[in-house]
Amino acid sequence: MFTFNSPTKIVFGEGSAALAPKELVAMGVRRVFIVTGPGRTASSEALGALKSGLEKEGLRHYHFAEAEADPSIATVARGAASFKQEGCDSILAFGGGSPMDCAKGIGVSVAEGRPIEDFIGTGLAFTKPLPPLVAIPTTAGTGSEVTNAAVFSLESAGQKAKKGTAGSTLFPRLALVDPLLQVSMPGALTAATGMDALTHAVEAYLSRGANPVADMVCLESIKLIGANLRKAYENGEDLEAREAMARASTLAGIALSQAGLGMVHGFAHAAGALGGLAHGLANAIILPFMMQSYLPVAESRLIAIGRALTGASTMSAPESAKAVAELGSNLGIPPNLSAAGLDEALRDVVFDDAKGYKRRGQSPRLYSDEELYALYLRYWSASVTE
Repeated sequence: MFTFNSPTKIVFGEGSAALAPKELVAMGVRRVFIVTGPGRTASSEALGALKSGLEKEGLRHYHFAEAEADPSIATVARGAASFKQEGCDSILAFGGGSPMDCAKGIGVSVAEGRPIEDFIGTGLAFTKPLPPLVAIPTTAGTGSEVTNAAVFSLESAGQKAKKGTAGSTLFPRLALVDPLLQVSMPGALTAATGMDALTHAVEAYLSRGANPVADMVCLESIKLIGANLRKAYENGEDLEAREAMARASTLAGIALSQAGLGMVHGFAHAAGALGGLAHGLANAIILPFMMQSYLPVAESRLIAIGRALTGASTMSAPESAKAVAELGSNLGIPPNLSAAGLDEALRDVVFDDAKGYKRRGQSPRLYSDEELYALYLRYWSASVTE
């Protein structure tokens, strides 16, 4: 028995972002709360055109441009206060995963009438629907435009931590996936976000929560990434590759909400919160090591992943893990966490945070803390080929 619930309406294709104003009008809203990061997206021509479109449809808007990477609970609280003060009734998230997660947190705080931290790691369930939420991704990685989850940074036991929360009310009502918005991504961001999407698809496919529908979605996402990520990295103007990566990212987002993730994300969250390592970069480094560790328990699934990624008709499970590492190397991904610049002094601190990851039990192989630490030491300083 399994459940597959992906209620977000998806409109995919070039120019789809321009449909946001009419879609919001159809939802019956009047004042839109726009959430972006503070960087170049906030002043982009695309966002300016979107604002003009809202105004032409008679919709007022307020722009909250404070969503930092891994949005903090303090930022979410400021956003919720601004939402209420400005009399908004809907949310439009425009950007990468962080603005979309921030928008979800603001929506929760407004709907529930309590801070987002009340729902992080407490077991408290969401009970009220969010204001209408439209998500427009400008990167191809997180898939947050179609997920029921969000990740935030907060203080835990005196140190910064990244913690997630999930619930059916967090699914955006509408995702407008427009590949034209992703053409300007620089190579390094293309690599990190693309490997983030690959990690979502691979972890969902290997998860103990996998199901037949999610499996098909995962393999299609992996296939698209294998055929197009290098092309998008080498030539950002390759619109065909950009479209394929946008599709792959959204598919992987659908899959992760249905099947769950595993310890790749457990370690990536800790490395990001404590060491400042970009999430997609951390995932890219850790993923092939974790795949190698699953050889005794997930051989057939690892083979399927390798075949989808490379298009090869024959592929062994060990070769599958090495293919992922090779893809990362082609994209400039460092071979281990130490090479990525993590301070040696953080090594045990990162592990102590990661071992408590709430989805640890969804990985296909269950480890004792000692076994997990031994594996962790490999991707701290070794390489997949060693």
